[in-house]
Amino acid sequence: MTEEKNRLEILRLEIDRLVMKYQLKECRYFFSHLYGVSEFCVLLAKKRGLNPEIAAACGMLHDIYQVTAGIPDNHAAKGAEEAEEILRELGLYDEGEISLICDAIRTHSDKYNTYEGYAEALIDADVLSHCLYNPDFPPEDKEVKRFGKLMDGFSS
Repeated sequence: MTEEKNRLEILRLEIDRLVMKYQLKECRYFFSHLYGVSEFCVLLAKKRGLNPEIAAACGMLHDIYQVTAGIPDNHAAKGAEEAEEILRELGLYDEGEISLICDAIRTHSDKYNTYEGYAEALIDADVLSHCLYNPDFPPEDKEVKRFGKLMDGFSS
């Protein structure tokens, strides 16, 4: 694989650049979380018949507003807007792909409702990352049901 010509790797380099402005503790969290969600997105995409590369891009960009603004408030909606800007600037994804990625990012904070395709995969991947980051930390109330269902799916 030629990383410099692979659009997912180009996107990851851009995200890496944005994360590197933080101190070590925050860098570690963002790298762990963004890459973890991206990898869980690939796993779920393969299982659900989605394009793994598009799913991976969703995961890499889903918390981009928290990375750039440093605050979690309304980060899903604001992150979708910021992700669209980044994707357009990079010029690597077509309009349909940008729409899929940004729509998934826009809804990823809603852990209570069920969505289709990439949005659902991203929500599930985000939950997996949160709940598996440190097994000593209990899942958030909004993630308990979804996490249990995901774990049941992996055992069958």
